[in-house]
Amino acid sequence: MTAAARTFEGSCHCGQVRYRVTGPWERMTHCHCTDCQKSHGAPFGTYLKVRSERFRILQGEKHLTSFDSDSGTRRVFCRICGSKITGGDDGTSGFEWATAATLDTPPDIPVERHFFVRSKAGWHEIQDDLPQDETYPEEGP
Repeated sequence: MTAAARTFEGSCHCGQVRYRVTGPWERMTHCHCTDCQKSHGAPFGTYLKVRSERFRILQGEKHLTSFDSDSGTRRVFCRICGSKITGGDDGTSGFEWATAATLDTPPDIPVERHFFVRSKAGWHEIQDDLPQDETYPEEGP
């Protein structure tokens, strides 16, 4: 089975929220924006972009809550353990950005690029040869 046809399941840290993403997906990226740094407590967040109809909450929807930052970024997370399940827009784009680190099986999909590197943490050195965009890439995140 190709990576594009695979199905991955993910969960929050406490296990109360479970979700499924089904390929094909758009891409996997590292985002270095300030919102990702603050919400992940790390120099960047890694996301698997998938069409909304290919993302499904399997259990624990009642435990989900969201936070909309001033920049317009929405984070959906487990209100019990704080695990971030998705990050992205307000849900109107037709895409979800599943947080790759909450996938229970590591995806065998290569990360394609870094974006919002204009905001990257000064103490973090990007040490790969992936494309880097100052903001969103021209074709979108």
